[in-house]
Amino acid sequence: MSWIMRSLVRNAQLYPQRAALVAEDATLTYSVLVRRVASAAAEMQRCGVLDGEITAIALRRGTPQIIAALAAMWLGSPFAIVDLDEAPERRRAQVRASLATRLVVEQGADAAYAAEGVPTLRISTSGDTGPGPELAWPDDDDVAYVVFTSGTTGVPKSVAVPHRALGNYSRFLSSVLDQVRPAGAPLSCASVTSFATDLGHTAIFPALVSGDTVHLVDKPTMMDPLAFGSYMRAHSVDVLKSTASHMSAHLDHGARDVLPRTLMIFGGEPLSWDLVDQVAQNGTCRVLNHYGPSETTIGVLTYPVDPRRQEHRSSAHVPLGKPIDGVSVEVVGEELRAVPPGETGELLVWGECVALGYLGARDATRARFVALPSWLRSSGGGAQPVVAYRTGDTVRRLASGDIEFLGRNDRQVKINGQRIELGEVEAALRRCPDVRNAVVVHHSGTGLSAFVVPADPASPPDTKSLRSRLREELSVSAIPRVITVLDHIPLTLSGKLDATKLALVGDRASSVIPIRRGVN
Repeated sequence: MSWIMRSLVRNAQLYPQRAALVAEDATLTYSVLVRRVASAAAEMQRCGVLDGEITAIALRRGTPQIIAALAAMWLGSPFAIVDLDEAPERRRAQVRASLATRLVVEQGADAAYAAEGVPTLRISTSGDTGPGPELAWPDDDDVAYVVFTSGTTGVPKSVAVPHRALGNYSRFLSSVLDQVRPAGAPLSCASVTSFATDLGHTAIFPALVSGDTVHLVDKPTMMDPLAFGSYMRAHSVDVLKSTASHMSAHLDHGARDVLPRTLMIFGGEPLSWDLVDQVAQNGTCRVLNHYGPSETTIGVLTYPVDPRRQEHRSSAHVPLGKPIDGVSVEVVGEELRAVPPGETGELLVWGECVALGYLGARDATRARFVALPSWLRSSGGGAQPVVAYRTGDTVRRLASGDIEFLGRNDRQVKINGQRIELGEVEAALRRCPDVRNAVVVHHSGTGLSAFVVPADPASPPDTKSLRSRLREELSVSAIPRVITVLDHIPLTLSGKLDATKLALVGDRASSVIPIRRGVN
């Protein structure tokens, strides 16, 4: 059986009456959780879920979603969480991209996925029928779960993460929790991000293998500063992982209680020193900056922040830090060549953390998952072929050895902790019948701005209608805040996008390019 499931079963024996999951729908002890997972696994097995075949899960946030995922792991079936907060077409695209052979849905939801050709099934997550089927024994390189990232073609990419990588990360964060845990006492860990993204995995797997309590905070509560602060205080939450923008918005509203008692983990986007100072002024928790693309399993670099130290304060953001156990990183230049310390380059990651690639996307996998250069293998990579992941992040190594994030070297951005491919938003706009061409740009202060050329110059599209169409396909974070209709997209003499002119257009400099309509 996987180390994750073995640890969960062990904790049910050691701490049977300890709360494992706390959610709006139920509170489950470790013994009850394992019995329900076993029961759900038996039911899924009867419905045809097989070892090694992927199971997609389209359930609301809460204990049923977690039970279904763990039940799939019990059977050796990788799970893929479909986020019900996403647009309907986006959800269906995720089901297709997952290559799932079964789809767990809620009562009455079958019709929403009927066209995908994947058999749907409904299971009880409140059953308690005994030990359940025999636990699967997956290999380290077998897929544990599938997580979706944005794709440049408008189609989600499915990252296949092996048990080896999930176990390596969970062991690391479990050791971090051990360092801050009061002697013999469980920690209270809050999960405030979707389980469909691996940002949300931080508070789930490491806490459950450590015998701690996971609080699945519902979306209305987590988005309301006062309600979230009340929840954190009432449940004495010790550990929280959040994006910087989420926490900053709460603190800006004066909601001091939103901070955990012991450990605040930031991830998903750059962390500013101003926010670090806000946390220090409003709470006593430690701060850990955390970095890791989905393709390298949740997190690979960490930086323990001490607000009293002035080291690295001159950097634009808090450093990403150093690699966790089992992970190696290097800053490389063109053709993966070495760059001197302090020089900028792309972050290359390898080790126990690297995913197996993108399901059904060989070219995309080959572009990002590459052979480790010989000069790195000879310095400790070993003689066997090693796969490394090209992050696309521009970084530099500081004198302390910590990695500093400088930006992206492609057209992928992070908004509210979610990775957005600008090309995906452009593709969705071009699918609108009244749009001939589209370009999307990202501004750190204002978010996404879209520029569209109408299919019929005499009948420009209504930007409110465009937004409505985008909401049917894209996540909320991917909807441009401003859509401007242009006669043409400006190009440089070399035929490339003229970003300077677009910036002027965005500032309403109508003398540069004729603007038909711009609506905020």
